[in-house]
Amino acid sequence: MKKKLTEMAVDKMNPVAGQRLEVFDTLTPGLALRITEGGKKSWSVMYRVAGRGDGGNRGALRRMTLGAYPLIDLKAARDKARAAIDLADRGDDPADQRKDELRQKGERVFEVICARFIELHAKAHTVKWKDTERLLNTYVVPEWKSKPIDTLDRATAHELLDEIAMEHGTGAAREVRKHITKFFNWAVDRGLLTASPVAGMRRPELGYVARERVLTMDELKAIWAAADKMGYPFGPMVRLLILTAQRRAEIAGLRRDWLLPDQTAYEVPAAFYKTDRPQVVPLSAPALAIVEGLPKWNSGEYLLSTTAGKVPVSGFSKAKARLDKFSKVEGWTLHDLRRSAATHMARLGIPQEHIERVLGHAIEGVAGTYNRYSYLDEKRAALETWGALWA
Repeated sequence: MKKKLTEMAVDKMNPVAGQRLEVFDTLTPGLALRITEGGKKSWSVMYRVAGRGDGGNRGALRRMTLGAYPLIDLKAARDKARAAIDLADRGDDPADQRKDELRQKGERVFEVICARFIELHAKAHTVKWKDTERLLNTYVVPEWKSKPIDTLDRATAHELLDEIAMEHGTGAAREVRKHITKFFNWAVDRGLLTASPVAGMRRPELGYVARERVLTMDELKAIWAAADKMGYPFGPMVRLLILTAQRRAEIAGLRRDWLLPDQTAYEVPAAFYKTDRPQVVPLSAPALAIVEGLPKWNSGEYLLSTTAGKVPVSGFSKAKARLDKFSKVEGWTLHDLRRSAATHMARLGIPQEHIERVLGHAIEGVAGTYNRYSYLDEKRAALETWGALWA
């Protein structure tokens, strides 16, 4: 059937019992409206590709679906049909072009680009890339799955952060914001986006607030005593955090094969250290006593583990809650132990430069260029002086 289609006519067309109705538009040759027996309407276009037949003639008659009505109205269907026929007249099959467009769209959806970001950027530049992968896969991919990244605008990002803040807290939202900012900046640099939708985003409630908590010696002693009640592995871990002034991840991930032959120090390989350079940490007498008393596992090298050394200790939130209960000290984090140890070492008269070496901070300029064993004696003296208070 051929008919001059109008929007009103298309809307009012009814199905025919027992058959599928097909109406061709007289104003756009090749454009057809199909109506199923159940009343569903869809557009398609019939065409022949120039030069695809025998002797350079047009090829066989082909059909390409354009989409469903009313999602695609008559005007849009005519535009799509004319564009397809124009391509066919020039010798290009519009179906091939559509496949390419769908393939490119599939390659640019969020979860695909996010996986590339993890593989090519996070793994290469982030020690804790698995945390980045877990966070994005937990909070972002389920919400933005199948969405092309160039359709993700600022409003979409704000909505996601609002939902995360309400359901999981501002801490989780803050971390998500940090990582999607890195993701979008990377996508812009790769030419996948012209601009980041979160550039200059104002979310003051998600800003990082520098912590200034320094625990008093009485508070540290209460935590030290509480650690004894915790038992292995969290008790020794907390005491080593106090004695060494190192980061939680580096103590929790301490391995037996990092211990130097005389076991009076351990070396964290660059790949496991925040500054991407190796760090040698001397063990004071009380720290060495703790390390020597740790179990020797047969299944793995991790000294602090609940899996017989296979993987490092985890579950810090629950352990911290128990530690608060035992110690009666409130309003502090495990990272505050590091800051507090450094502050009290300064109070003991240890030079700041030596404390900075103990902390493993990257030092700019000529002073920052040193081999892993330089300042070892100064670091050992600093930690022995500090450790003497806990012997």
